[in-house]
Amino acid sequence: MTNLPNLPDESGLLKELSAGDQTAFKALYDKYHHALYRKTFQILRSSSETEDIIQEAFITLWEKRKEVDISRPLGPWLFTITFNRALNHLKKQLREKSKTAEASLQPAIDNDFLVVEKQWKLLETAIGQLSPQKRRVFQLCKMEGRTYEETSRLMGISRYTVKEYLGDAMYTLREYIHKHVSHDTTLLLFLLMEIL
Repeated sequence: MTNLPNLPDESGLLKELSAGDQTAFKALYDKYHHALYRKTFQILRSSSETEDIIQEAFITLWEKRKEVDISRPLGPWLFTITFNRALNHLKKQLREKSKTAEASLQPAIDNDFLVVEKQWKLLETAIGQLSPQKRRVFQLCKMEGRTYEETSRLMGISRYTVKEYLGDAMYTLREYIHKHVSHDTTLLLFLLMEIL
């Protein structure tokens, strides 16, 4: 991922974005596009559909620019919007395919997606409970797609510490999810961890 050393930090970009600055919007687009594409493609498995979903997410960002909390990282907000749109897209596709199937199958399909949405909210809660340093490493490496080296430079910690924090964060998330899920959702948990 390309570094943007001459640009303001993210809160500065968000402040400029809220004032309607298109250069700030482009900088945020460049910062998150690659990671959003990679994660969304894992769900949709279609380049054109993935690009459509990402474009919709950034249109939403532009439309809601005055409402975005500039004191918080943009990554989780963007990924949540993109994930929800991808999920709704899959849901729509399944509904269209199921029109030719028996009507009794539809509630099962809907129920599967309700479970996925519930698990995603659970995962968001788990991320919120990580320590600030581990949450930041998780955000940079997994949500922004940055390398250990880039994360190390941005945070002023060693590459080894980045790797250790990320490993701890992933372990904590998996344990939290398994502890709070009362039934077998192995496939859904796999999907959730894959998009991260």
